[in-house]
Amino acid sequence: MKDLFFAECRRFRNLAIVGILVHLMLLVLASRITEPLMQRWQPQSIFPLLHALAALALAVYQFGSHRQSSRWLWLMHRPLPRGRIFAALALAALAVIVLVIGLPMLLAVSGTDRMSGRTVDLRHYLAVLYSVLAAANAWLAGAYLMLCGRRAACVVLAVPFLLMAHMATGTAILLPGLLSVALMTALAYSTFAPDRTAPPRGAGMIAAAIPLLLGCYFVMLWGGSLGFQYGQMLAGVHPLNRALPPAGGYTELVRSDSPANLQRMLAASNDPRAAHWRRQVALSGAAGVLPAHDAHPVRQELGNSNAVQWSDGDLKIIWSFNHDRMMYEGRDMHTDAPRGWYGRGGMGDLRPFESVPLMDGKYIVTRHHLFAHEMHTRRLRTLISLPAGETMTGRTKEIGMGQYLLTNRRLIAYREPLDAGAPLEEVYSVALPGPFRDLARVDVARLLDGTLLSFNFGRRMVDGQAGSRQQLVFVDANGRAQAIAIRALAHDLPLLFEHKAWWLSPACHALLSLPERLLDVGLIEDAPGAPAPARPPAVVAAALLAALLSGGFAWWRLRHAAPRSRLAWTIGALLLGPPCAACLLILRPHAARPALPAASATPSPVAVPAAA
Repeated sequence: MKDLFFAECRRFRNLAIVGILVHLMLLVLASRITEPLMQRWQPQSIFPLLHALAALALAVYQFGSHRQSSRWLWLMHRPLPRGRIFAALALAALAVIVLVIGLPMLLAVSGTDRMSGRTVDLRHYLAVLYSVLAAANAWLAGAYLMLCGRRAACVVLAVPFLLMAHMATGTAILLPGLLSVALMTALAYSTFAPDRTAPPRGAGMIAAAIPLLLGCYFVMLWGGSLGFQYGQMLAGVHPLNRALPPAGGYTELVRSDSPANLQRMLAASNDPRAAHWRRQVALSGAAGVLPAHDAHPVRQELGNSNAVQWSDGDLKIIWSFNHDRMMYEGRDMHTDAPRGWYGRGGMGDLRPFESVPLMDGKYIVTRHHLFAHEMHTRRLRTLISLPAGETMTGRTKEIGMGQYLLTNRRLIAYREPLDAGAPLEEVYSVALPGPFRDLARVDVARLLDGTLLSFNFGRRMVDGQAGSRQQLVFVDANGRAQAIAIRALAHDLPLLFEHKAWWLSPACHALLSLPERLLDVGLIEDAPGAPAPARPPAVVAAALLAALLSGGFAWWRLRHAAPRSRLAWTIGALLLGPPCAACLLILRPHAARPALPAASATPSPVAVPAAA
């Protein structure tokens, strides 16, 4: 095994040296042009994507030569177990990946940390491990694709993405990465056998089926969704592609401005004050309060979900958020010299922020506080402080003479205090009449005798959320809220499309939702007691029908296979649905045929005519 490992390393020695130099040069060039560590996650994701493509190309080249018939026989028929042969090839490839991808990144991050004034956190060192894991997953996927010889097996390329593409902390996201490496290793090893055309058996079949199952689910879900929507666009019936949206649905609600939404509800209301309010709404300058953010950044997250850097042009200081200290770290624009810290009290304050802040103009938003940056004093003024358990979704919106803030539990109205440096004064608050994550907008109209609020729910209707509606509330001058009218929203898209992720395979849907539930990705959660999505009877029937059809297909497909294998695949298809049936087509591309009876060794008697 050791000799095979070193032989494989020597094979890629020159390629690795060239790769190290080119990668390091590109990283230095990127650091000269911009600050890669301070960019948002979208441009940052280019690096692990390129690393994965490079590792995939390495696997294609490496096994493209090994899988040739003569070389494959020479590789496999040696006095070594196939597990050690696979380990030697995999460890050699891992060594190349670490040297070509991990080492230049580590040198670039540590060089930036020690030889410049730029901000470098622990998460940036963890990003090196993340890129190595992404490349290792791509290499394992490429090894399997080259050895299995089935084009449809490319669905496994989606598995590392499904497990690792989450905005979580660096230490937490490495666990799904390691799990993905384990799954992909078992998948690649399942086809590493002398007869590559034979389907895996026993534990190898299970190891190969799990990643393929997840990949098939992803491709069927998103491929079917895109195909259906493009078909609707070509037919001119897609609700987002029509000049006039369907009446009474969510698309009409979000396309209409705030006065139109309020007028629509008042026209259908039986309240005697509705006609008087309609005249005032036309002159009130109604506007909407939107949830600006669905999530807050988490500490030590690998990517930057929001801007983490801003500059003070007068003082020539660039402020970059430091996750280790939970404060902004300042440096000189021209000399890179350190210029102090910016905490929750402003410049020179060393009190850390409670959570990673969100920048919105002159405002800084954390999970429980809203600050305003005062340019003349370089201090932070605390405008709003929320109680524990309540999360801020953005800064305040000024409508008329008041300011409105949306949290995950209520809509709060504020006014400016008499003291210019004091926090905003709360006038009243109205509890959200539905789950926050389904709320699209709150339309606000200030009237002579109070305020009209229209809570527009339906943002998650396309994902199967039930109870989407528009609810009109009147708040009088004393801050008392009264429900005026409720209107249920019509479905713009078919019911089966809205619940497509569930009825296609309830088991796969639950499995792929685990990372979002177990990892802290900073989502702004609904208030306690929010109802769970309800599955209509038609959707449940569709899930049962899909499972029965999948089980029947598996039973027919393996009609010539061994009874135990046939029963296992049928039960799996009944439990996992169409993705399991698609996985069966990949692992068993040809239906097994019964073996022909062996020819008898005794020659058949030949009739000889009797002698005359």
